[in-house]
Amino acid sequence: MSEAAHRACWHTTDALGEAPAATPRCTRISSRHLDSRVLLIVGLIAAASPNLTRAQGDCEVETRAAEVRAFIDAVAGGIETLQIPEDIHDLPQPRLPGGEIDPLYEITEARVELGRLLFHDPTFTVLTGFPETELTGSCATCHFVEAGFRAGQAQCFGVGGRRFLDESGTSVREPIPSLWAIDEGPTGDFNGDAVDNPAIVSPSINMVAYFDELLWNGAARQETPEESPPVERQARNAFGAHRLDDTAFEQVPEYVPLFEEAFPELADEPVEVLIDMFQIIRAISAYERTVVSNHAPWDAFLAGDDFALTCEELDGAELFWGEAGCSVCHGGPALGSTTYHALGVAEHAGLPDGEHDLGRFDVTSDPADQYKFRAMTVRNLKGTGPFFHGGSADTVEDVVRYKNAAVTDQKIDNLSPLFVPLGLSEQQILDLTAFLSDGLNDPDMERFSADSLPSGLCVPNDDLPSRYDAGCELFGDFDEDGDVDLIDYGHFQRCFNSQQANVGEPCAPMDRDGDEDVDLDDYAAFRSAFNASPG
Repeated sequence: MSEAAHRACWHTTDALGEAPAATPRCTRISSRHLDSRVLLIVGLIAAASPNLTRAQGDCEVETRAAEVRAFIDAVAGGIETLQIPEDIHDLPQPRLPGGEIDPLYEITEARVELGRLLFHDPTFTVLTGFPETELTGSCATCHFVEAGFRAGQAQCFGVGGRRFLDESGTSVREPIPSLWAIDEGPTGDFNGDAVDNPAIVSPSINMVAYFDELLWNGAARQETPEESPPVERQARNAFGAHRLDDTAFEQVPEYVPLFEEAFPELADEPVEVLIDMFQIIRAISAYERTVVSNHAPWDAFLAGDDFALTCEELDGAELFWGEAGCSVCHGGPALGSTTYHALGVAEHAGLPDGEHDLGRFDVTSDPADQYKFRAMTVRNLKGTGPFFHGGSADTVEDVVRYKNAAVTDQKIDNLSPLFVPLGLSEQQILDLTAFLSDGLNDPDMERFSADSLPSGLCVPNDDLPSRYDAGCELFGDFDEDGDVDLIDYGHFQRCFNSQQANVGEPCAPMDRDGDEDVDLDDYAAFRSAFNASPG
């Protein structure tokens, strides 16, 4: 059982064995202190005692929840101001000057579903100029659900990367080996023109609907009413930054009806008009706005559930909104802001020698903004590190301890006046960490992922090791035994020698590029699959 506290719910019953008027009551009991036998006993006692207030240590959670709720209600100007709606149509959307929703960027179910697929599809990663990198990554490569829509590592290798297992067995990404500089191998430099590798921790798309400036430095913003909204602007910038091909989806006929449903006003237009960059951006942005982690214990607490948070987490929530001062920068429903602060954290290890990430200064050119970075959302941080823009903190507790000590990693001249020692005790550090890690953790983020794609490519990466990991159908596995082995090699060689794919079914599956012969391009694809085979 993980360190995350165990949640147990039960229906209390009265003396006649009938359920009382109250709805199911839940308590959250830490598995650090109770094993399954104790949990069973607690459940039996609770069933026999309908009016029991569940205590955790010296804390009566029901009473404590009421105290903390009243405190936060006063500080935040109303508990209801912190709640996130369930209905996607009630989420923040771009609006016209008169206040009505802008129909160009309106959230619709069809646009959201199309955007979900496009976000996870490697189809448009084909403009790299290096054949071995094509189709190897998608938006979700560096913003995937298991890492809280972050990358799960300090530097994400998107297009031009491949999956590999590190020494601990964790699946991470590295540049494709053939892209390392000649004679330098994996300890030298890789070809930066071929590998998508920004030297900054990938920001999460979680909660982007709530911010009018995005990225660590706030560069994605809408400066005039005529410009695209922030989410769309960032999506547009991604096409250039990550060398995406906006025409690639035109070649996938299965996408046509999906675009027609999402943008019915364009249904009669040619495919190159229906499926163009503007529609792709609008669909992806609609999807990204719906990615909100609103199924956390914190959300249940805000809705009135007195047993959603443990007493430890309740104490942490009170610190967050009170003594620790976290909510000054991480407030509102998204628990983040568009304020910028210089905290003296270490720079990213991937920056070239002599270069510095100056943060907000790169947007404003104001010397006072050097090394200032945005206060990102603190929702869904559990297990999604590293943190800070340079990846210098591995865990949530590391972040709390850094802010509590207020000792910088590097000396800067414009340190934020808010960055001062907090004076938290060891227990308070653990309480605040518990709230940030467990209380704000939505365990159901898989609802935003995609299971399969119209293109038939693997979700979210189509490099060969990733395909093996995900169990996707493999080009070259002609005997369908889950491996590209010598038997498959013999099949391919016979078709390659004939240079024909239109001689019947035996060779047709080996014509990967669809040009009706089995040629050197197909041979290169097969060799890659054969070499990557775990067998």
